[in-house]
Amino acid sequence: MRPLPEPEWMPKNYYGKIPSIITSIRQLPEGVSPTLESIPEINNTMLDREPYPGLIRDMQWTDFKRWGFVIFRTVYTEESQSQWESYIEFLKASVEMDLESLELSTLLMPHLEWTIIEDRDTLDNASKQHVRERFSEWASQRSVERDGPGVEEAFQRDFPRFRYCVYVDQKCLDTVTQYEAWAEAGAPGCSKQVVCALIDKRCGSKGQGKGRFRRIEGCSREYTG
Repeated sequence: MRPLPEPEWMPKNYYGKIPSIITSIRQLPEGVSPTLESIPEINNTMLDREPYPGLIRDMQWTDFKRWGFVIFRTVYTEESQSQWESYIEFLKASVEMDLESLELSTLLMPHLEWTIIEDRDTLDNASKQHVRERFSEWASQRSVERDGPGVEEAFQRDFPRFRYCVYVDQKCLDTVTQYEAWAEAGAPGCSKQVVCALIDKRCGSKGQGKGRFRRIEGCSREYTG
């Protein structure tokens, strides 16, 4: 399952002031791919006007050149297998389409790494806290051999790849089924969304911040983690 293309009436690519990164990419000779060295160096004053600025800045400032969240599968029923395959296909296609629409595909796709963890014995119906602990363990086992040069600096700087992970349960899988049905019906009304849960390994199971908010899976804190 792939996302539907954007409607024809939506603006294509950029309008108004073109980001400096995109200008530099467009100026390259035909057939020449951009690199992190060939584009302008991102500084903190550019974060609000460049696409994917934090990611590009982090890769320019360090030796760590990989990006992408670790994904944990927590549903292993026979019925869920086709949903899972559609979900991952949708996720990968969404990233690919977004990068293409922003003219960043040739720059960032070579550095994207899909790390998908499947383990029926230990992750079947796993809680978010269990996955948080598994992800923390995964991050603690970092190495140049597994993760590439610069991994220690990336970990110490708290790069997103080592702080957040994606948790996929049955509720998440059901959203791709709902999206597919909506698309096959002609995409009527409001757009359906395919969703996931993002887990912060630094947040405790009880959440953070002020309490007394509407409970989400038992947590009433401002930040559920």
